[in-house]
Amino acid sequence: MSAINFHTKEISVKIVYYGPGLCGKTTSLQTIYKSLPESERPRLVSLATDVDRTIFFDFLPLTAYRIRDFKVRVQLYTVPGQVFYNATRKLVLNGVDGIVFVADSQRAMLDSNLESLQNLADNLAELGLDLAQIPMVMQFNKRDLTDILPVEDLDRRLNPRQLPVFATVATTGEGLFEALKAVSQLVVNDLIRKGLGEQLRRSDPESRAPVPAAQPKESFATVEEAVRESTDSSLWPAGETARLGAQVLAALEQRRFAHAILAAQALLEHEARQWAEVEGRYTPDALATFLFLRGVSAGRYRAFLQSLVSARAGKPIQRSAALNALVLALEVLW
Repeated sequence: MSAINFHTKEISVKIVYYGPGLCGKTTSLQTIYKSLPESERPRLVSLATDVDRTIFFDFLPLTAYRIRDFKVRVQLYTVPGQVFYNATRKLVLNGVDGIVFVADSQRAMLDSNLESLQNLADNLAELGLDLAQIPMVMQFNKRDLTDILPVEDLDRRLNPRQLPVFATVATTGEGLFEALKAVSQLVVNDLIRKGLGEQLRRSDPESRAPVPAAQPKESFATVEEAVRESTDSSLWPAGETARLGAQVLAALEQRRFAHAILAAQALLEHEARQWAEVEGRYTPDALATFLFLRGVSAGRYRAFLQSLVSARAGKPIQRSAALNALVLALEVLW
């Protein structure tokens, strides 16, 4: 799901590299990352598993994609290829704008490629997304090896939608940048088709009439009214999540803002623990990893932690901080 920053005039889009284990997803992103000018390289985040890694970085492409006067910042993610990390794969897919499917060209890997494609469709469906509606390109990797299928055969078996196809060698960079450029352009075109350009025009503060100074307070009141009018069942999934979510709402309604933040922390910790148990790798920093995979920015996570520290210390908490914690929890869950 694209994110708009009116201050920096940037739109962030999320592109996920998906495919079977050891097909070249991580190598593809590492090669792209190393190609960036050293002075402009962002931080590369890496979450290691036993045999694979999830990595992430974002950058402004040299090819300046724009929607109106907003630059497009590209966020690149890989997913772990192994089936037993499927919960992480679904987390990474949340909010995806475009997909690069990396297929292993080796003859023996055809079934694994097909299984991974089906897994991609299934995971997207669980997130309420249709694979056929998401901008996507096919990257047929490892073209430098010997026992590989012809591109035509891979295209026939893996690409019934006739998506753009790129023959690649991730270790050398051959074809990688063409594939990235193509999927980035498809994502931009899709956002324009969905009316993002018009949305930017309407939402840009410079293009609107002056707003009364009381507007922020009214916005918060609107959030609170929406919360009061919503039932627990409409806001939260069932079970323990609903119980913890109800505690957040109750604290907000009672204007106990520190308690609301602590309750939001308990709710997020519960969700992170459930995810970590499925993955079989619970660690003390599971919440940070969980929020990262859900697309929560480092700055937003730091702001939440600062509010949490203040709440635990018994310091006065603003209503806005408590509402931000509520919105964060809702966005992560849904």
